[in-house]
Amino acid sequence: MALTGLLLLELGLYASCFVCGIVAAASITIVQGNFGGLCMLYGLVSYNATADLIGVQSSSSASLCYFVSAISIMVAVVCFSLSLYWVYTLCIEGDMRRERMWMNLIMVVCGVFLFFLLITGCMLKIGRDSLCDSVLHTVHNITRCEEAQMRKWVSPLHGERFYSSLHKAETAVWVNFFFWIIIGALVVIQRRQSSGSKDVSSDQCDSVAVSVESLLSDAKRMQVQCRERSEQLSAAALQLREESASLREQCEAAQLDMARIRRQLDELLDTKAAFEARERQARKLSKHL
Repeated sequence: MALTGLLLLELGLYASCFVCGIVAAASITIVQGNFGGLCMLYGLVSYNATADLIGVQSSSSASLCYFVSAISIMVAVVCFSLSLYWVYTLCIEGDMRRERMWMNLIMVVCGVFLFFLLITGCMLKIGRDSLCDSVLHTVHNITRCEEAQMRKWVSPLHGERFYSSLHKAETAVWVNFFFWIIIGALVVIQRRQSSGSKDVSSDQCDSVAVSVESLLSDAKRMQVQCRERSEQLSAAALQLREESASLREQCEAAQLDMARIRRQLDELLDTKAAFEARERQARKLSKHL
């Protein structure tokens, strides 16, 4: 539950970093568009006191503003992709577990973004301060840089919101930097919690392995006992088979004896019948005599 809460907080930070990246890139692009594609970071202004118009004396290379915008857009795209991934995982799959390899990858991405955001924030801060110093030293009757936004600028320049846009871009970059520090800390915490849970799971696996080994030993012992009992039953069955065979032989011998006795009785009966017949004949002869 705690790990899921950290993931949800990380998801909210990704969404916030996406917004900050879009705000920073849009602000820089607006300023650059208002000044005809010129990058006003580290720029110098000129002032026409007669017409009370502010112009541009020199500007930085356009690639400087492109670099700041590209870093902000890259951070926004990565944050948007990560946000979509975690929303899909939470809503569709319902499982927000993450592997250790992905946490290591996020830490690497976090380190890279912190490095480039730090450079971008310093460039915006120093570049805006350099532009404001030029405005304060060149334009008359101005004590603050934002007051130049209310002055007229040489056509086709539009300086109505240059300071507020640059300040907004700088603030968005530093807030983005701070959010990525928090993201890095959250990933480190989740990594440690994941390591702890893996240790606990390894202990549980060891206990399960011990239980399985004891069960296997019990099963082997029962198997040996079953084998011994089956051998005993086989021996008893063999003995019963031998006894039944001997009983069968005895029964057959008894049947043979009975048949012999029956034949002898038949012979005795035949002898008796013959003797009785002779005795009757003898009686008849004695009567005739």
